[in-house]
Amino acid sequence: MVNSQRDLTIREIRDDEEFAAWLGELTAAETGGIHDRHLVLTDEIGDWIGGLRYLARGGVAQVLDIGVVPQERGRGHALRLLQAFEDHARERGAHLLEFWTDRLGLEPLLAALGWRRVAARKDYVDGKQWHLMEKRLQPVVRPA
Repeated sequence: MVNSQRDLTIREIRDDEEFAAWLGELTAAETGGIHDRHLVLTDEIGDWIGGLRYLARGGVAQVLDIGVVPQERGRGHALRLLQAFEDHARERGAHLLEFWTDRLGLEPLLAALGWRRVAARKDYVDGKQWHLMEKRLQPVVRPA
């Protein structure tokens, strides 16, 4: 039952690190934790040329964003980032990787790397059809 004597408000909050940390601690306590992580790709002088943001929760790691600056595209950088994502997620105990894409032309290459399409959603983001790709990982065997 809601206490009708309280004046409660719901509002959008933007770019508040303090709130994000507070909510992260609250949800971690309730759900076993959600970890938002970033991987950065830099050139030889340390300039950022690409990056990947992912969430990890309960053994599942999901790519949220991946990007490469326009002048560096077409050189395999996104695949390097995807491989680094897999390596980092595996080290953190992930057993399943996933991401959504609207670029089905990459499916043969992704399939060769162990990814498979498990769902398609019409009229999704920007009215396009998007596909959920996943990759199941073997557990890391650590020496005794």
